[in-house]
Amino acid sequence: MSAARCSSPSSPVRFAAWTLGAALALLLASPGAYVAAAAAHVAPSAQAAELKIASVDYQKALESVAEGEQARKKLETMFQSKKAAIEQMKTNLDAMQADYQKQSVLLSDTAKKQKEDAIDLAGAQFQQAYQQSEGEMQQAYQGAMEQLIAKMKTITQGIATERGYTLVIEVNEGGVVYTSPSIDITDELIKRYNAANPVTGGGTTPTTAPAK
Repeated sequence: MSAARCSSPSSPVRFAAWTLGAALALLLASPGAYVAAAAAHVAPSAQAAELKIASVDYQKALESVAEGEQARKKLETMFQSKKAAIEQMKTNLDAMQADYQKQSVLLSDTAKKQKEDAIDLAGAQFQQAYQQSEGEMQQAYQGAMEQLIAKMKTITQGIATERGYTLVIEVNEGGVVYTSPSIDITDELIKRYNAANPVTGGGTTPTTAPAK
């Protein structure tokens, strides 16, 4: 019976499937999208000289800044009721399938067909509700992270201008194989971001390493 083998995400339903890595894959859609503005405005003569390069990890920064933690908690709270409703749908579906397996040998063909149809319908409704809620969660999460990334770009450009970097590489972009820790400005970005964007209402500011 197709219904008895209904494929569905394991319970409890995980709305946190939208990872930072997946979000960054969309936010950093084009190579070089987050190269510091200082590189774009450097004079031609300076471009011919030796480049001063830094690297930054926006995924690490999103996971570390207090606003990122606050945004994740807010989204989890927003979707808590939907998560509970979908988990109940999954529980009900599992119970229907187990009941069918126990009774199938005793049921008439008509009764079997009725139960199979009911399980198929419940499975389809569960899948639809799960996918819709997951999509809404992903969209909301991406929107929140886009706002944080925009602020991080501005701070990154400020650091680049201060320190004379002609190029800042975002390490999660395609094509970056290795960057030396000695040129990483992520901790400085996190420190400045938290200072410029203090959170209220339960957010905590993570400890960052000293500026490099």
